[in-house]
Amino acid sequence: MGASFLKETGQTSWVAVAGFALCQCWLALCFFAPQLFPDNSSFRVYEISLAVCAISLVPGILYARKVEEIAHRRRVIYPLAVSASLGTLLVPLSVIDGSPVVVLMGLAALLTGVGSAWLFIAWYRTFCQLKDTAGFVLSVATQSLLLYVLTNILLPPAFSPWILVVIAALMPLLSAYCLYLSAPKGELLSLTYEVRALTPDQLKAMLRLCAGMFVISFVCEFMRNQYLSGTDLVYYSETVNLAMLLLKLAFSVGIVAFISKDLRGVPLLYKVSFFLITVAVLYMPYVDASIGYGLTNFGAFFFKIVVMLVAFHYCQTYKLSPVLIFSMTRLTWALDLLLAYGFYQLSGQLMNHDFVSLGIISVTLGLTVFLTYLFVMTDLRGSPALSKRQRKPENSNDLELRLEMLAESGKLSKREREVLGLIARGRSAPRIQEELSLSINTVNSHISHIYRKLGVNSRQELLDLIEVSSGK
Repeated sequence: MGASFLKETGQTSWVAVAGFALCQCWLALCFFAPQLFPDNSSFRVYEISLAVCAISLVPGILYARKVEEIAHRRRVIYPLAVSASLGTLLVPLSVIDGSPVVVLMGLAALLTGVGSAWLFIAWYRTFCQLKDTAGFVLSVATQSLLLYVLTNILLPPAFSPWILVVIAALMPLLSAYCLYLSAPKGELLSLTYEVRALTPDQLKAMLRLCAGMFVISFVCEFMRNQYLSGTDLVYYSETVNLAMLLLKLAFSVGIVAFISKDLRGVPLLYKVSFFLITVAVLYMPYVDASIGYGLTNFGAFFFKIVVMLVAFHYCQTYKLSPVLIFSMTRLTWALDLLLAYGFYQLSGQLMNHDFVSLGIISVTLGLTVFLTYLFVMTDLRGSPALSKRQRKPENSNDLELRLEMLAESGKLSKREREVLGLIARGRSAPRIQEELSLSINTVNSHISHIYRKLGVNSRQELLDLIEVSSGK
């Protein structure tokens, strides 16, 4: 396994791993910041921030092409990072002497909400462009390690809570710098930017993916609030979390070694994550809360990785826009966390800490996870449709439509479009030279430009790209 791990990580961008881990750790500390200031425990920055996050992602779904053109630029990323940092510093100031300061609360939620949406989208896009799924897996594990270290060293009352707040505020800035260092130059080509341009199979796959995400995140967030309300950061420094952390690190190495490149073993990871969450939810009312939530957190950790690997696979194999896909999944995440918190508040009022009612809710949620697995995530990669090869064009008009779509997406010149059409019809370079009356060097130059603009490396990859592209 060690040799496989080293092979998979041979081209991993460790700057990207560190940068994305910092981004994830910032979000955790930012959302848990109210726990550092007990007098501020009643304010609503967390919920408002999630709502802002969801709303700010709508343009990524409706206008993915335009957003993707600017999502990686420094003049966008750095202001986002500064906004996230400023919002983090404002979180503790949103309540003074137990009274909410509405303006500061709204501003903190706005800044952190937008940052939690688009810094993550920028990172997802970068990992897609790098084709570095191993780096993504390692960044998630690194975030867990970093959060454990920080909470063990700096939690109050040993140190002022402002130390953690300031550290959290610096993380988006460092993350943005790492993003600048690690992001490849040039634009990331995607063929499908709009929801209405998705084929029925692709749309079905995305809905299945989001449905699974919604249920698992909803259940895990409800359980976190129910059993660890006000003690999340304390949990991260406990012995149970250390045991879970060691398991996460060990299994992350296994994922990188055997799964990340071609998603081998994804069905097993799905089963394990669903099983752990189901068991934890069913038994949490009857066991120690930290142990129960540890199992839930452990399952959610793997589910998050698997879902994102599937999304990366869709982007890379089927040339779908990372901004489109991850805006949809990130919006799903924000909404279900928001709804789960509301459900937690409502259930607390209804059952008033009644043990029997809590057991009924746990059984219901456990069955919901199980049914979600049966009816949503039973196939290999989240969708049987996308794991199948698409049909070849049935007629010349269909092929021409696909070629026009490729030419437009890659901004091919008129001559490059002609060369692309001949390649699609099986012409060799010498034959293209003859038909277009060009030198062989000119033909090869056009082919090289087509490869670069369409993000492929060989004739076969180009033919595959033409085959899977949608002409709708």
